[in-house]
Amino acid sequence: MGTSHRSARTRRASVLCVLTVLGSLLASACGSSGGGGSASVAPKDVGPASGHLTWYAINFGPEGFPQKLVDAFQRDHPGITVTYQAAPNNTDTMRATLTTEISGGSGSIDVYNGDVVWPAQFGKASLAMPLDAHLPDGYWDRFPRERADIAEYRGEHIGAPLYVDAGLMYYRKDLLDKHHLPVPKTWEELKRTAARLQRSGDVRYGYVAQWANYEGLTVDWTEMSAAAGGRTVSRDGRRPAIDSPENRRVLRFMRDMLDEGVAPSAITSFQEQQSLQTFVEGDAAFHRNWAYAYGEANNPKTSQVVGKVGIAPLPAFDGEKGPGKSAAGGWNLMVNPHSDAIGAALTFIRWMTGEKAQRMLAENGVIPARSDVLHDEDLQRGNPALKAAADAPLVSRPSGIARYAQLSHGVYTNVNGSLAGSASPGSALHAAAEDIERVLEGRAL
Repeated sequence: MGTSHRSARTRRASVLCVLTVLGSLLASACGSSGGGGSASVAPKDVGPASGHLTWYAINFGPEGFPQKLVDAFQRDHPGITVTYQAAPNNTDTMRATLTTEISGGSGSIDVYNGDVVWPAQFGKASLAMPLDAHLPDGYWDRFPRERADIAEYRGEHIGAPLYVDAGLMYYRKDLLDKHHLPVPKTWEELKRTAARLQRSGDVRYGYVAQWANYEGLTVDWTEMSAAAGGRTVSRDGRRPAIDSPENRRVLRFMRDMLDEGVAPSAITSFQEQQSLQTFVEGDAAFHRNWAYAYGEANNPKTSQVVGKVGIAPLPAFDGEKGPGKSAAGGWNLMVNPHSDAIGAALTFIRWMTGEKAQRMLAENGVIPARSDVLHDEDLQRGNPALKAAADAPLVSRPSGIARYAQLSHGVYTNVNGSLAGSASPGSALHAAAEDIERVLEGRAL
C-alpha cells in the first residue's frame, strides 16, 4: 500500500493518566490498554477537551448533513470548534490521502471517518490511535458486539463505530403481487422468479448488483459465499479457503445468471450507482445494495419505482439454513495519533456515538451504530431499511488481515474475470487462492 511502518511502542497506563484533565468525561481512562500490542505511535499528551479540530469524512446522509452534526455538537460543546473537511467520494483515494498525510507526521486532520475494513491496515501502519485506554469502561457495550469487534486490531479498538450498513435485497413488490409470487427465500428461487418476470415483459433484467472489478464485488462475493457455507480465508486467517466446493457452486450460479440473461452482461461493470440506476429506472426486478438505496428508490425526483419497492434479507442457497448473510458495512471514527487536539477529538467521538447524534443519523436515513437506537421501534416504523439492517445477520469480509486491500484485489479480479468469461469458475478460484496465499505470506501479487 506504500505505507511507511513504524516499530511498535507499548503504551504505559501511567502515561495515559494524563486523561484526567478531561475530568468526568474520561474519568475511567487510566485503566489498562486492553492488550494486544498493536503497532501504534504513542500519542502526544491528550490535552484539554477544547480548542479546534478538523473532521475529515466522505459526505453522508442528506445534502449538508455532516455540517448539521457539527453544528449540533458545537452547541453542546461551545469550547470546541470543528471544521468539516469533505473527503473524496472514492474510498481508495481517501485512504491514499490519509496514508500520505498521517505517515508523513501531519496533524492537520484530527479525526476522520474510516471504512469498516481499515482497522487492521491502519492499526499496523500506525495511522490511527488505539482508543481503549482513552474511553470509559463499558463504552463498547453501546454497539452490537460483532460491529465493535471488527473495529479491533490485535485486541484493541482502532475506531469507534459511527454508522453501520448491511447488504439488503430490494424487489419490485408490485410485480410480485401482480403475478401472485412470494418474496424469494433462496438464490435459486430468486433466479426462477426473476426469469418469470422477464418473460412476462414487465422488466428487462432479472437481477442487478455490484459485479465490477472492484471492492464491491468482494462484498457481494462474501455474502453469496457465506450463503452457501463458504469462506474466503480460513477461520484462523492463515490459509486461503476460497477454492472450495461451496464457492465453486456460487461462482457457477453467478455465471448461470449471466448465461441465462437474468443478469445483464453489463453487470460485470456495475458498481453501486450503475446497478441502483438500473433498478430505480424500473428495468430490474431484484437488486442488491446497501440500506441507503431504499431512500433513493423512493425519491420521486429520480426514481420511477416510488412506492413499488420491497426490502428483504438476502437469500440463502437451497439446503442452507435461515436467511442469507449481509456484509457488514459502515464507517468508524478514527483519531490521527499526530493530532494536537486529541482531547477534543475524543470528546467529539463520545458525542457522535451518543444517543442524540445517533438519533439524528437514524432520522436522516443513516443507519446508526448504537444498539438502542438501531432497534428503536418508533424509528424503525418510519424507516423500513433501518429495521431490515437491524435484523440482518452479518458476515465480515476478511479485513482483520492487515494486507486486506491486496487480498480483496486477489478476490475481485479473479471472480470478475470468470464472470466476464475469461476463466472457468474452477480455474478462477484456484488463481484467487494462489493470490490470497501470496498476500498471507507477505509476498507481492
